[in-house]
This record gives sequence, C-alpha cells and structure tokens, in this order.
Amino acid sequence: MNCHASSVQFRYPGVMLAVLIFGLVLLSSLPVESKFKSLHCANYDKSLGEILLCRIKAINRYRNSISIQFRQKKTVNNVQMRLELFKRANGWRPFLYNISFNLCDFLSKRNNMIIGLGYEYIKPYIPMTNYTCPFKKNHLIKCTDLEFDIEKFRVRFPIETGEYALQLSFIVQRKVTLTLNGSAEYFNYREH
Repeated sequence: MNCHASSVQFRYPGVMLAVLIFGLVLLSSLPVESKFKSLHCANYDKSLGEILLCRIKAINRYRNSISIQFRQKKTVNNVQMRLELFKRANGWRPFLYNISFNLCDFLSKRNNMIIGLGYEYIKPYIPMTNYTCPFKKNHLIKCTDLEFDIEKFRVRFPIETGEYALQLSFIVQRKVTLTLNGSAEYFNYREH
C-alpha cells in the first residue's frame, strides 16, 4: 500500500494553514454589491400635492440611484408616517420593522431612534435638511441621487443577503395620501 499521498499532506502543515488563511482573507475581502431594483410612487390625493419625479437612474452596471420630488399644493400641519420593511422569501414577508410615527414630532424632536438612523442615512441626499412642520403650499420636497451604500447601511442594520423592500406611507387626516415603494437587492460575490 502506498502512503505517499497522505505523507505529503502532513509534511507541510504550515503551508496548508497559510493557504487556508490566505483563501479566507481573500474571500472575506470580496466586495458586496447592492442596487435598487424597483421604485413606485403613488399619490392618492391630487389636491394635496403632485409627484414630479420618481425614478431609478443607472450609474453603471452595478450601481444606480433614485430621485423623488413632490410639490405640496396645500399647507399640511400634521403628517403621520408608516414605515414597513419586507424581505423576499417565497413572496414578500414582513421583516423587522413596521413603525408608525408622527413626522412633525420627529422633525422637531428627533425622538425615534430607528427613524433617526434612517434619516441620518438619507440626509446627505436631501438638499434642504431643515424640513419642519407645517409643510407649506408650493414647498418642494426632494431626495436626489440616493445610492444604496450597503456598507454604510450594514453598520447600523446588520442584514443578510437577499432582496428587501421598503414601503413608506404618508397619512394626512387619517387617509393614506402618498406611498413610496422600493426594493433593493444586496448580494455577495461569494454566493454567486
């Protein structure tokens, strides 16, 4: 019986360990990608305002950004907001957060930690960050060229790879007046 192959395997254990460590370091340093897959904006009360822009713009093959613009037609004093997060797994399933809050209270007091983290993430993409209530007539609310930076996002919200969706519902006088639905995919090259 020839044991030559097994003796080679154990003859250089330091080399094998170095190759294993190098491989793990290489795999862990591979970049992860994320990009928006869909965006849908719906205005249910045309007398309140109008959606001027709701689009995904391709930057390159691996990156894209979203831009949304909404112009107020009426002054609004009290806006409730509902944030719902979903994960795709044999259909869309609720995931982690389903939060309702008063947007005016948040803008004046910054009193919700989860919403505060999300707000800090999108703040660089909002040209005027000092929004306050009331939202006045002819006021333009916009978010421009928002890119999904998964590394920045994962620092605050550790999530696994997959496709996620966010639905934002704006509620005025107990009626849903505007919804923003979007989905993003986050994947790791090690899994493809």
